Amino acid sequence: MMRKAALLFLTAAAVVFLLSCSPRKAPGETSQKGAESTSVSGAAASAELASRSAAPGSTNEMLLKAGFAVPKAEVDSTDFTLESLDGTSVSLASYKGSLVFLSFWATWCGPCKQELPSAEALYEKLKSKGFLIVAVDVMEEKKTVSAFVRANRMTFPVLLDADGRVGGEYDARSIPTNYIVDRRGKILARIVGYDGTPWDSPARIALFEKLLAM
Repeated sequence: MMRKAALLFLTAAAVVFLLSCSPRKAPGETSQKGAESTSVSGAAASAELASRSAAPGSTNEMLLKAGFAVPKAEVDSTDFTLESLDGTSVSLASYKGSLVFLSFWATWCGPCKQELPSAEALYEKLKSKGFLIVAVDVMEEKKTVSAFVRANRMTFPVLLDADGRVGGEYDARSIPTNYIVDRRGKILARIVGYDGTPWDSPARIALFEKLLAM
C-alpha cells in the first residue's frame, strides 16, 4: 500500500530536475498499524493527484508549480515519536496547530545540504506565523547529527530516526523527501529531491504564506 501511495504522489508531479540521494540502508518496513490506518500509508489508493484539475491561482496550482505532488483526497499524516537532539521524545502530533515542513534528510546527502541554508532562512522568516520545519535525520548517530547542526546553526527541531522506521513509513527512499503537513495534521503535498530553487525565494515565501492563511 505504501508503494502504491508513493506512485500516486509522484506520477503527476510537475516535471522538474530534482537532485536526491539514496539512503545508505533501506529504511525500516512499514508497520502493520501504519499500513491499516487512514494515513500517508493508508487511504492513499484514493489519493489521486490533482495536477489536471488545479484551479488557476489556487493553492494546489502553486504547489504543483513549485514541484510538489498534491493528493486529491484528504490524507492523514502518520504520527510517530522520535528522540530529539536534547534527548526528549517528540511526537509529530505535538506540532498540530502549526504548518509543518517535514523533511527527511541526512548530513552526508549533498542535495540536503544544498537546500539547508534557504530552508533555515524560510523558517526564520515565517516561524512567528506558525510555520515549523521538523527535520528527521535518517539512520545516523546522534553525535554526527549534533555536530552538523551546531556547525550549520540549524535552529528548527531535528529528530533522530535511528533505525529508519519512520523514513520507511513515509517512503523516504530518496532524500531529501519533504512533506507539507497542515495545522490539522493532514498531508498537503510532497516533494522528493531538490531542484535548486531557494526555499526563501519570493514565490515560495508567497506559497507558504498562503498555506499559513488557510
